[in-house]
Formats: sequence, C-alpha cells, structure tokens
Amino acid sequence: MDRADLNAEELLEALGYSVLCFRDDRTLSILYASGSFYRLLGYREGEIQGLRLPSDNPVLRNEIPIDWRQVKAEIETKGYACPELRLIKKNGHHIWAAYRVRLCTKGGGADCFCGIAEDITLTRRSLRQQREQTEELKALTENVPGGVLCNRDDKFMTLSLISDGFCRITGYTRAEIQSSFGNRFLNMIYPKDREAVKKQLENCVCRNDTAEMIYRVLGRDGQVIWFLDKTSRTTDCNGHYWFYSVLIDVTAWKKAQDELAASEERYRLILEHMETPVFDCDLKTGRLYYSPAFQKKFGGGFPTRGDVLELLKSRDFILKEDREPVFQSLNWLKRGESVKDEEYRIRSAEGNYIWCSVHPAMFFDEQGVPARLIAVITDIDRQKKENLVLREKAEHDLLTGLYNHITTKKLIEQAIAASREGKRHAFFVIDIDNFKKVNDTWGHLCGDQLIELTAAQIRKRFREDDIIGRVGGDEFVIFLKDVSSRLILEKARILQRMFAGLRKSYKPECGITGSIGVSIYPIDGTTYEELFRKADAAMYAAKKQGKNTFRIYTKKDGDLSLPEADCGS
Repeated sequence: MDRADLNAEELLEALGYSVLCFRDDRTLSILYASGSFYRLLGYREGEIQGLRLPSDNPVLRNEIPIDWRQVKAEIETKGYACPELRLIKKNGHHIWAAYRVRLCTKGGGADCFCGIAEDITLTRRSLRQQREQTEELKALTENVPGGVLCNRDDKFMTLSLISDGFCRITGYTRAEIQSSFGNRFLNMIYPKDREAVKKQLENCVCRNDTAEMIYRVLGRDGQVIWFLDKTSRTTDCNGHYWFYSVLIDVTAWKKAQDELAASEERYRLILEHMETPVFDCDLKTGRLYYSPAFQKKFGGGFPTRGDVLELLKSRDFILKEDREPVFQSLNWLKRGESVKDEEYRIRSAEGNYIWCSVHPAMFFDEQGVPARLIAVITDIDRQKKENLVLREKAEHDLLTGLYNHITTKKLIEQAIAASREGKRHAFFVIDIDNFKKVNDTWGHLCGDQLIELTAAQIRKRFREDDIIGRVGGDEFVIFLKDVSSRLILEKARILQRMFAGLRKSYKPECGITGSIGVSIYPIDGTTYEELFRKADAAMYAAKKQGKNTFRIYTKKDGDLSLPEADCGS
C-alpha cells in the first residue's frame, strides 16, 4: 500500500471501522484485516492473514454459503454490495456482520474485495425478538375472550391494533372505525365517560401501573356496550409509549349491577339465565350463591353459607396442586390489589377435573372492607388440552414418541446451563448398524418398525429424567445427568445387550447391531455442539472397530476421517 492508502487505513482505524480485504480469485484468501477487525473477533493481528474463505478459514462460516460471483455482479451494477456474514470469534461465539464491500482495482483490473464489517448481532437479535413478540401478540389477541386494542399515548389515543373480537362485539369493521372515528380511541367512548377514562389513563402513566375501568361504547346498531377494560402502558424499542387494553363485554353484568340496588332478586334472575358459571360470596354474611350454570357444570349440594376458603378446600373442588395460587390471589384481592385471570383445574359434576379460566372481582364497602367476591368461570378444558397436544406434537418425534432434534438440543442446553460445578454428565450417540441394508432389503416399513422398537427399548432402560431424543433417521441421543464413570460404562453395556436382544427377537436375519459413542461433560466439552461432535466421532470410531460396540471419546477420535459412504451405515 502507498502512503495514501496508509492514511486511509489509519483514518478508518481511528473511526473504529473493521476492514477486511481478500482476493477476487478461486482461493478468496485474506489479504488484509484491520486491527479493529481482529479486536472484533478476539484474534491477534496476523492470525488469519492468508487464510482462504471457502475452506480453511475459522472465522467465516455462513449457514448458507455466499455466492461471491453474485456479490461481484451486484457491485458492478450498484458500485457496492452489502452481504451479511456469520463470523466466529476466537472464543467460539457467533456474531453477524454487515459487510459493505467494493472491488478494489489495480491497473484497470479487479484485484480484491475490500469492505467494512459492522457488528449487527444485537440488531438481528432485536428484530428476531420483535418478530417473536408480534407473533405472540397476534396469538394473544386471537385467544382473548373479548377484545384487544393497542393505541399510542398521544392526544387522541390513535389506534394501531384492533382485534377481531372487538369488531365482533361492537359490530364495526376496521374500515368503519377508521372512517367514523378517525382511528381515535377516545372518539369511540361514550361522551359522558371520556373524561373519566382520560383521568384513569393519566393515573396509569403517573403510577406506571395498570388501569382497570368500566365505560360505554356505542355499538354499530346504536346499542350501548359496557366494557371492562384492563390497560397497561409499555415502551417500545424506539421509546414510544403504547397502551395495551383487554376489553371484556360486561354489558349484562353492568345492567345486573345497576339493578341490584333496586332488587336483589332481579339480579339473581339475570344470573340464573346466564350460561357462564358464576360464584357469588357475601363475605359479611357468609352467604354463598351458585348460578344454575355453575351447578350444572360443577354439581349441586354446595353449602349456602360458610367461609369461601373452606369451600375451596371441601370436596377437592380445586385440584390440590392448584390451590396455593388460588389462596394467594384471594389474599391479593382482599388487599385491594388487582389479579389476572387464573387457570385452575376444577372438579366437574362428572367427577373429573377440567381446566377453567377464573375471573375474580372483589367489592369493598364504604369503609374499604372486602364485602363481596364474585367469580366468573369459563370452561377452557378443550382449548387447554388441544394446546397441550399441539405442544406435545411439536416437541416429540412422531414415529417414536421421543423428543425431536430441536427439543432434544434445547433440553440438553438447559441441563448444561443449570449444571452445578463439579457435576459430570454423559452424552450418548447411538446409531443402528447397517440400517440402510434393512430399508433396502426388507422395506422402509420394516425400517420404521425397527426404529420404533429400538426407541421403546432405549426408553425402558434409562431414568425418567434422562433426556432421550431421535436426532436423525436411525440416530439417537441420550443425555445422562450427574453420573459416575461406573454408571456410564454400565449404561453403554446395557445398550450393547439391548441390541443383542433385538438381534434375536426382531428378524434375526437382519443381524441388528448398534454402535455407540460417548462424550463426557465437562471433560470433552461444555456445549451441546462440542459434546455431540465428539460423541459422534467416538461412535464412528466404534463403527471402524467393527461395529456392535461402544467407544468413549478420546482425542484421536476427533481426527477420525470417515468416507461419505460410511454415514448412516
């Protein structure tokens, strides 16, 4: 480089830019990396000089290889390109960098790629989190019983999100809300209630707390709708304030409440015609009331007077494991604190426990003493169980019922993160020998049966808290927590005997055997990737020894080079 280049280099270094240059040829060898680039990745200056990007470079490992010919074409069109590089620091951690690159020319011909790398790891992570939050919010709004609104904390509370539930309750389409109310939340509220709502929201801002309020909205058909609104204020990544509101149509309840002052009997009549189970407790008199829907859902014979806590304990009304949160919520309600809707398992009239969502409300007398507790109960058993089934399917391998690859990796990483110092864990990789021959000779149905049988036999021989997963066609992973060297050897021999039993009981002509590789935490690695790689290497070393055996990882197994044809054998 001449002096002008050096001055440019010094300037970029002073500004903290990370410069990377490499040849525009088949080798793509690194010509130059700035001091900032070395510091970014934790290397000493000169350590990666001359390494080739496609092969022996320990720094660049893109999951999807970059086509530098396309990058070059983009540069020739636009003057520059900005591919994203997945870089590996010296400590093994990954970072993402935006690489703004140009072609440096010498003597009229392209000589090298030269560009500036900017760490965008946090930006990508933030975008990913935003996407996840968006999906979570979408799922929430679709499952909330009622409506959900999101509006900016500005003068008119401009709406940015309106759920389908809110549209169904009010009868308005989103387009009609835009045209009739200018997408302004306050414009939708009944005029006489606006000031009270504004004051509640102001208090929410001042206290940095949630607001709970009841107000009216005029529906599309001209009818007044009463909403119970629970609102909280949040701040986005740009520092903007937003109000998130969950609205429940309490029109019927509000009418009943207004009429209660005139006639308690009238209030009871309304409750009797509600399809939703309602429990009503007068805390001063001890009088207990159960709506007909409640008795239909949970049975009759409940006491008409008594202490609400004793009622909850009686007849195992609430599943024992769920009682403590119920009692805690009651204590909070008595102190005047708001509680979220809780999900409990309640004993039904048929005698089985069903999942229910409970919305409690505590009412106080003029002295601030708890006077009345009303709970509205919604049967969510079907939805809850469907969600549990979906979760089960998402986490487990459909053929074997074991954990799938993604879940296995996640659970092992969690176990490693929770591991205490001095603890030893074992990582097993198990592969069925000659499995391809089974598929080719006896068919894939036979192969599937063998995998199912192998999985069932493995599960029978390990502890309940051991992590067992199917991570490939005929490849299994087992993670044993807090084990001794003796137990590791014992389990490896048990697996050998298991395959011997399979060989005799299931199609003896198949000659079923298994090869097993073992790595040990923290001796062989402290991450899932390290332990898997070394256990896998040990397993292939076992195959090279003649198969039908096990091998605990040694350093020479890490240098094992197997031909591609050995994979899956």
